[in-house]
Amino acid sequence: MSQVISSTIDSTAIQSLADRYNEPKWARDLREQAFAAFQTMALPAKDEGWRNLRLRDVPLDSIIPYTVAKPLATEPFKKLEISSAATLVHYNSEVQQVRIDPELEAKGVIFMSLQEAISKHADKVEKYLGKLYDVKESKFAALHYALRTGGMFLYIPKNVVIDQPIQVFTYADEANAGVFNHTLVVAEPFSQVSIIDYSVSDLRGGQCVHSGAVEIFAEEGAKVSYIALQNFDNGVFSFNPRRAHIGKNAEVKWSVSELGAQLARSESVSYLEGDGAASDAVVVFFGSEKQSLDVSAGMIHTGNHGVSDIVAKGVMKDQARTIWRGLGHIKQGAKSCKTYQAERSLILSEGAKGDAIPGLLIEETDVLGAGHAAAVGRIDEEQLFYLMSRGITLAQAHRMIVEGFFGAVLDRIPVEVIRDEVYALIRKKLGDQNV
Repeated sequence: MSQVISSTIDSTAIQSLADRYNEPKWARDLREQAFAAFQTMALPAKDEGWRNLRLRDVPLDSIIPYTVAKPLATEPFKKLEISSAATLVHYNSEVQQVRIDPELEAKGVIFMSLQEAISKHADKVEKYLGKLYDVKESKFAALHYALRTGGMFLYIPKNVVIDQPIQVFTYADEANAGVFNHTLVVAEPFSQVSIIDYSVSDLRGGQCVHSGAVEIFAEEGAKVSYIALQNFDNGVFSFNPRRAHIGKNAEVKWSVSELGAQLARSESVSYLEGDGAASDAVVVFFGSEKQSLDVSAGMIHTGNHGVSDIVAKGVMKDQARTIWRGLGHIKQGAKSCKTYQAERSLILSEGAKGDAIPGLLIEETDVLGAGHAAAVGRIDEEQLFYLMSRGITLAQAHRMIVEGFFGAVLDRIPVEVIRDEVYALIRKKLGDQNV
């Protein structure tokens, strides 16, 4: 059985967490500020980015702020075993496993739980933590910073290139356990890294709240690829903003697959602040049963000569509800920039619903290019008729059409094992019992 520090979100729980990790004053202050904000802030309601979610269903009153985890279950991660430079596992409330190639440590790479980094590398963490995801941004942001535990800190020194990917796993199997992991990545000038982030759970009918965050700082000439696959079970309410600061001639690539959770709000936002910064986002989502998915990506240009691109595809079936939001924003003074986005959604069932809200906000006249396109439509009955007339069952026809629909986007996911896993999970959602 897990040991519970506190069963309610109160000042005692906040103090217990700070004491447990012997946190420095600035980290304690951040927790206390976050808790004060959480107490006074209402659930988001009027903001366009939140109003389509049934936030009153989120079981905030039953959250266990911290649990001491049971022995680590490795089965959920075996299918993603690949050659990697480092691995970290966040299990319920805590990091249980960290491994890094000793050669990378010798080059100055720092890879550990964020909680450990606050103690050992406070100067580096304090400089960046919370700079892209503000503690008062929403009630869920305040909750995240008040109860933050575990998480991951990755620091890559100047000119260091990590050839193999970094793997980060998040796993929850304790009902009501709050999962508040924060990923902080600092890529110094001209460094390179790819990160695989896989989230899964097995709550066996229970519920829990995941309020995570990702902050990436890619300095001049750095290249960061972030590949995320979210496959929580339907007992999870997940809120996961991902943000990136991109410096001069630096690049951040997002590859995000949102397939699980009862309710999930996912966003991937790049701030292209340096001249010549580049970013693109490839996003895949699939809602089934009674899932509610709110998925977004944004590119905010403030530097000159920036280039950004967003490509997204989603499928809905059963009674699922999904909404896609895309934003390309070129601010005044950001000259000679380009931003594009394209999104397509496919509806498989009468009870399913999907909305797409693309957006362009151009405040500068010196623009090299900007455009968006979005469409939501039902599966083509003529395609189904043609395939079934050739002896293909309805289920097989649905699978062929959906895999073909996703194909071009999934091909842009740069890691083969992730592509294969996403395909397998899509087939499972389509009713393939052999997955």
